[in-house]
Amino acid sequence: MPSIDIFVDNINRIAKHYNLKTYREIADYLDVTEDALKRWQNKSRSPSLKKIDEIGDRIKCYSYSLLQKDGDLFIEIECIKNNSRNALISNLREYFMQYGRFSWSEKAALFYGFVSEDVLKSYFREENFKTPPLSKLDEMAEALGKPTYELIKEGESDEKADT
Repeated sequence: MPSIDIFVDNINRIAKHYNLKTYREIADYLDVTEDALKRWQNKSRSPSLKKIDEIGDRIKCYSYSLLQKDGDLFIEIECIKNNSRNALISNLREYFMQYGRFSWSEKAALFYGFVSEDVLKSYFREENFKTPPLSKLDEMAEALGKPTYELIKEGESDEKADT
């Protein structure tokens, strides 16, 4: 199932849990625009990793839970500050080591040509970095044989460091 579908299902679970009935109520609760919410609901757009982090922070759950089927959305973690981009970079580095991919061309080859070497490098830059859209994350996860949420799931040591 594409991660945008899971994300929308989880937004609907949040709305039901908090008895939010209108787009306006849901958008206000999530601190997003009503237009953005409607575009996500009809799947014409998907949220950025930064926006997913902001929503996770707002509802006090891990960002990856928003992309996990039946994710644990209502655990209310204290002082959470999600950073999916850092988790993605850390997890990709780990996968590259597991697969013995050390050069950029070897790393990009893991993704069967749908992520170019230059685009992959742009994800790892310290400044002016790019983050992949959810559809690209889905493709990357499929190539690695992982569920999409695992690409942005923080490791145990990362989670403990943030709390």
